Amino acid sequence: MQKYKQWSFKTFYGNYLIFWLVWLVAQEYLKNIQTQYVTGMINDLANVGIKTVVWLAFGFVWLHRTRGQLWLSKQQLYNRRFPFEFWLLFVILGGYLFLSMWFRHHGLYVTPHPFTKAGGNFLTVTLAAGLIEEFVFRGFFCNFLLTRLRPIKALVIQTLLFQAIHFPIYWAEGLSLMGWAANVSTVLPLGFVFGWLFYRSRNLWPGTILHCGWDTAVFLFI
Repeated sequence: MQKYKQWSFKTFYGNYLIFWLVWLVAQEYLKNIQTQYVTGMINDLANVGIKTVVWLAFGFVWLHRTRGQLWLSKQQLYNRRFPFEFWLLFVILGGYLFLSMWFRHHGLYVTPHPFTKAGGNFLTVTLAAGLIEEFVFRGFFCNFLLTRLRPIKALVIQTLLFQAIHFPIYWAEGLSLMGWAANVSTVLPLGFVFGWLFYRSRNLWPGTILHCGWDTAVFLFI
């Protein structure tokens, strides 16, 4: 069996930087091809495909190379532990999203074009983001840091890394300064919450479900 060296923090952050740069290039590529199609479904599938290949490739390689150095092994990441905190957050976030929809649209609302270019990338936002991002950031980054740092420090660092990986997306979408600020004010606290939930539950499913639920509700109803 091939053995791998213990990862130092230098190796850890170096790999993150490579990942960040690859994702930046991928976003530039997606930005270019998205101008060539009329409907959003083709763009949606392209986004899902590229994100799946790039993120999961890095994630599986990292988990393999750091096996034995992680807080939880790859086999332990998904289980049936759903602590009380998950259900409490489910109710709080669900209530917040419902009220946000109600005040913004003065009643019940569903986006009329979820599968068109005007509506956005349905699969990318509602499923791919939560499933893939939780696997990589909580399943590897937070998982790795929890073996080397105090929990609060590990959670803060993985939150900052999670926020930073969204910057290439903001740049590719041409967001205004207000757009950047609005996204950071949402992604930053959610990144911490998802990391904390992983730490409390020792399970990726609670954070994944909340992540997918949040993104789906914002996309469809807000």
